[in-house]
Amino acid sequence: MRKFLLSSLLVVGAFCADLSFKSLQSEFTQVVNSKDASVSYVGKFYANADNTALWIYSSPTPKKIYFSDTHVVVIEDELEQAIISKLDSTPNLTQILSSAKKITPDLYKAKYDNVEYLITMKNGLPLVIDYKDKLENKIKVTLKNVIKDKAISKELLTPNVPKGYDIITQ
Repeated sequence: MRKFLLSSLLVVGAFCADLSFKSLQSEFTQVVNSKDASVSYVGKFYANADNTALWIYSSPTPKKIYFSDTHVVVIEDELEQAIISKLDSTPNLTQILSSAKKITPDLYKAKYDNVEYLITMKNGLPLVIDYKDKLENKIKVTLKNVIKDKAISKELLTPNVPKGYDIITQ
């Protein structure tokens, strides 16, 4: 679960690389390839420039992951649980973003904590983010129907844990 959260969090940072935006949203496919397996995740992504974000995974398992400056909240309806984690041990997204360099008109590279991120742009919007994490997993996030600067309500980006769900704090 931590590896999944860290991968998702780093991708949130990579979306912002050398982009100026008030908000960003898109559909996504995230493929994680390890030595032994490959897993594809599909869903929708929302982010505001204030570092709040929401990933809504529709498959393989439905879940919602909310990010703020200080916490990650994962709501898993099938398990009727919410996992709340502090972000004090996660990478500094500002450092990731500030290190992004333009390689070609449509390709950027960012490096943080010995992990290199390649960000492919199309028409000024992120299209693909590729990186290899510290566990040697190759991760590729492909975006489609990207919308920049459309207002996203704070209510959408605020976690709402349904009554009766187990709450796990890490």
